[in-house]
Amino acid sequence: MKRLSGIIGVLAVGAAVCGILKADDAPPPPPAGYTWQAQNESVWWMEQTAAIAGNADSSGVQAVLLARELLKSRDPQVSLDFFNKALYDVKNRAVQRQIRMELYELYKDQGLTDKALDQLQQLMMDQ
Repeated sequence: MKRLSGIIGVLAVGAAVCGILKADDAPPPPPAGYTWQAQNESVWWMEQTAAIAGNADSSGVQAVLLARELLKSRDPQVSLDFFNKALYDVKNRAVQRQIRMELYELYKDQGLTDKALDQLQQLMMDQ
């Protein structure tokens, strides 16, 4: 029984030492004003950017979305002209689909429902 108590005592001391060492291995606290959420968002952004850059479809679709943002403050006709021209210049089908979605939104916002429906019909027939 004494021997068992001695072994348990040694194990308990060992566990306590390991617990202390583990506590010392903790990373330093973040600087003031820094949040872990910001770090996670930065990592996510880098991963997304790398994934987009490595895929032609994703890069093209991203370019369409960025063009929409840039053209948002301009006259809607400028956006319509830009996307209609781009639609026939672009060869990538994923990018063409995204452009058709943008054209649909623009036509719908202008009250041109027939043209908006034409874009949707083209999307439905796209194979």
